[in-house]
Amino acid sequence: MYIAPAGQHMTVYRHTSSQVLIRLSQSPENCAHIPSVDVMMLSVAEVFRAYSMGIIMTGMGVDGLRGMEAIANNGGTTLGQDESSCTIYGMPRACARSGVLQRVVPLARIPEEILQATRYRQPLASSP
Repeated sequence: MYIAPAGQHMTVYRHTSSQVLIRLSQSPENCAHIPSVDVMMLSVAEVFRAYSMGIIMTGMGVDGLRGMEAIANNGGTTLGQDESSCTIYGMPRACARSGVLQRVVPLARIPEEILQATRYRQPLASSP
């Protein structure tokens, strides 16, 4: 797990065909929030496409909606925290209302959902 520091966006980018790296920067500067969930998720959707997963959890506002839409539009998995387990149901509500969430679960079930999604999406090993 990586956590973006205050005042910097965190994005991923493909360094080589087999290497993805994390970048911290203050760009773009015109965001309401720095770090921004949208900025990070948009980069994840671009790099990982159908292998991306977006999870939107408790928080105010709509930051994350554009990123979750990008993940869904690229064939990735989208998951939202349910209202009853949120401290603030702003960000998950925006995603739920838009219809972008494939699953909505209580906070305690999110780890299980991540494990199920990653098991399902693992590429099959090629046979000799």
